[in-house]
Order: sequence, then structure tokens, then C-alpha cells
Amino acid sequence: MSFIYREQYATAPLTDVVRKVWVMDNARNPQPFSSKTVLPNGCFNLALVTGAGLDVRNRRGPLAMSEGIYFCGQARLSVDTTIRPFTSVTMVQLHPWGPARLTTASFADTADAIVPLAAVLPALHELLTTCLGQPETAVLAFLQTHLPPLIATDLPLLRQACLRWQHTNGTLAVLELAQEVGCSIRSLEKQFRHALGLTPKAFATVLRVRGVVDALQRPHASPLAQLALEYGFYDQAHFINAFRKMVQRTPGQFVPAEYMLPLMGTGY
Repeated sequence: MSFIYREQYATAPLTDVVRKVWVMDNARNPQPFSSKTVLPNGCFNLALVTGAGLDVRNRRGPLAMSEGIYFCGQARLSVDTTIRPFTSVTMVQLHPWGPARLTTASFADTADAIVPLAAVLPALHELLTTCLGQPETAVLAFLQTHLPPLIATDLPLLRQACLRWQHTNGTLAVLELAQEVGCSIRSLEKQFRHALGLTPKAFATVLRVRGVVDALQRPHASPLAQLALEYGFYDQAHFINAFRKMVQRTPGQFVPAEYMLPLMGTGY
């Protein structure tokens, strides 16, 4: 059998932290699968790896991920993946504010990091060990029951800011967003660095580029110059450079089939 991609979205109350579970299933394939690249979307992920493992290359360099559970920080650039034969990777996608609702620890140095989950969220790691090798429906059902009691921190301002930027594909200026949520730019920057490991500007840029990626998948997509304006890029050179940096292709070279893109057609 060949590689299979699947996804399933969370329901309340799990949606306070988890957006969905997506699966890169190469468990029945005797060949490695390496023809898809994963793009940033402003979310965190937990990777439950079973089987021979996978190899990734991102901004921090190459990494071999053997069987286990990993914390994947906010990505700023595309991630090249090779799923080894007889391997399945179940990804639990967390909202941007998700990890910070489970701990008071800082995520300031976690951008582009892929590390054992036990080093970041030990209680969650202990919880998820029983989910290794389980189908995504079972993982979601387990988290639905066992994760909500771990949610201890309320972050209304951060959540509001992230949602507002998601709904506008990052096109609001940082000052405008800070004024909408009722805080200073400095306070907003402090919260983003602590909870996401990104500056507000970097987070917004990921969402803007991802918005263009989503738009390019639609039938009869608008011309690139129009898309650049729609997603807040008022300088064509800036748009091309930001897109190329994150996607590793220019907008004109982008081919959706080369990327691991959500079935719903939206990046977040």
C-alpha cells in the first residue's frame, strides 16, 4: 500500500487547545515517502511517531526522529520530510495559544525546534504515551477525556489576538491589532515571544503567506499581483521574498501537489 494522509478535527471542549489530528501514514508501505513538504501555519504540533521513524530538515538543520513523542515549535520555514518504510506519524495540532494554556513555562526559544515532548510538557508526554500506535479517532477520544483537566491557564488577550489575525490572514498591522485587543505593542510582543516563540510580526507573516498558499489552491485564483495586495504585501519584491523564504519556491513556481496541505483547503 502507498502513503495515506488523513485528518480529523477536534470538538469542544478539546478545541480550547487542539485544532485537529492529522496523520502521515506510511505504515504499510515498504518504501520511504519523501515527495511532500510541510508548510508553517502558525500552529504547534505534537508528533507521535511509530515504526522506523522519519527524517526532517528545517531551519535548524536535519533531524532523525525515531519512535516516540515530539514537541514541534512554531515553524517559520517549510519542513522537508521523509517518512521511512512502515512508519506512521500522528500529528496533534495545537492552536497558537494551546501550549501556553498547559504550562507557565516560556516557549521563547522553541521556534523551529523539534524536541522530545517530555522535555517541554512532561505531564502531557506521560498522558500521550498510551496513544502511541492508536488511530487518530482513538487519540482524539482519549484527549477529549484526559486533556481538559490539564488546562490551567486562561489567555484571553493572546487568544483574541491570534484569532483576529487568523481571521484576517495576518493583514492587520501590529499597532492596529494591539489597539483592538486593548494593549500596547510592547505587551503584545512580550506575550507572543513567551507563548509562541515568535514576534507578532513573524506570526502575521506566516499567516499572510499561508493565506496566499490557500488562495492559490482555489479554482480560478486571482493574479499574483492582486493576491499580494489582498494579503497585505504592498511591495511586489517583499511579497516574492517572503513567499520564497517560507515556501522555498517563488509564487509562480508553487505547485500544491508538492506540499502536505490540509484537506479543508485552509492553513489554520
